[in-house]
Amino acid sequence: MLTNAESILEYDDASRRVRPDRLLRQTHGHYLDYAERMLACYARGVGQTRRELHRGIESICATLEDCPLRRVRAFCKLLDEVSVYDTDRRGGAAKLRRQVFLLAAPLHPLVTQAEGLFATTEADAKRRIAAELGMTWEQIDHRLFADVIEFQRLDRFDGYPDAAAFLARYNVAQTQAALYRAERLSVWSRTDHKSIIRYAKLARLMHDIERQRNGSYLFRFDGPASILRRSTRYGVAMARLVPGLLSCRDWHAVAKLHGPRGRRYALEFSSEDGLRSPVVGASDFDSDLEADFFASWGDAPRDGWKLEREPELLHHGQTVFTPDFALVHQDGRRVLLEIIGYWTPEYLLSKAQVLARFRSSNLIIAIDHNASFTVPADCGEPILFRKRLKPEDVLARL
Repeated sequence: MLTNAESILEYDDASRRVRPDRLLRQTHGHYLDYAERMLACYARGVGQTRRELHRGIESICATLEDCPLRRVRAFCKLLDEVSVYDTDRRGGAAKLRRQVFLLAAPLHPLVTQAEGLFATTEADAKRRIAAELGMTWEQIDHRLFADVIEFQRLDRFDGYPDAAAFLARYNVAQTQAALYRAERLSVWSRTDHKSIIRYAKLARLMHDIERQRNGSYLFRFDGPASILRRSTRYGVAMARLVPGLLSCRDWHAVAKLHGPRGRRYALEFSSEDGLRSPVVGASDFDSDLEADFFASWGDAPRDGWKLEREPELLHHGQTVFTPDFALVHQDGRRVLLEIIGYWTPEYLLSKAQVLARFRSSNLIIAIDHNASFTVPADCGEPILFRKRLKPEDVLARL
């Protein structure tokens, strides 16, 4: 992610809203050519130092009249994110410098061309030092300052799919950087509730969930410590949520953050803003078992029962559970269904602990007969199946 030094924000005091820097095709279409040149600079820059590569990017952007220094620094940071540099992993650079300087000291002064009293040239000194150390000078030069970030050399550049993807990553990174100052993030979701919670847990965000009248959910992510101390730590965690959130559908978010002069501003963004996520969206089903059962049931109701996919969230404190399906009868009855396949013992133990918390819900559990799963007390007798769950077995239990 970007740092505060690379973040560009526009504060609107009238509306108390904040807008992160965005590169739009309509107004910044000319940036595509420059982005291609920047990617090419790194692609052919293997062996160059980080400082040389950054100067190359600065040179490319020098003719861009609408490109402030912070934007250039952000480009460099994002290019470095997909690069691998030769670093001083074993701590040998300082030792090598000491050896080189001790061997070079008696040879000084060095000259480019021998003349009179000055008989040792720089090239001669390098050859003698390389021979003494049993290395080529190119090898020495490559390792000599590997512990200094600016002089680390590019080993591999993984890059971005194309120039448009690079600029799209820039837009997402600027939105992430804006959240460093956030003390609260609210997300209204109408579809991918389970995925949003999954990404929130990966970002280690505390959450509060509220079901709305229209069936959507409001997720509140905040941290008391961040509010009291104005620490950026929790804001960084919110920023980590953004790529995953962007891979989800049908949501909008509002962040409350600290701005200049202690004022609070709002940052609004949504799944319709055109921000492209580097994260691949989650599949509709967690397993082939669920997909097969959903297809077998079909769209039409069976005996008055209609099948719904991941319809709601059950939550208790920081524990969240999304049943695989809900079965809704035309007379208003509603039953939840959770399908448990053949998983690792650790996963099954965790699942049992979660189900124990929500055993008061109207829940049917279907279990693969090979799974070593102990149904928590008061959860009812499970449906046992072999290889696939049949709609007829679920209807019989209903």
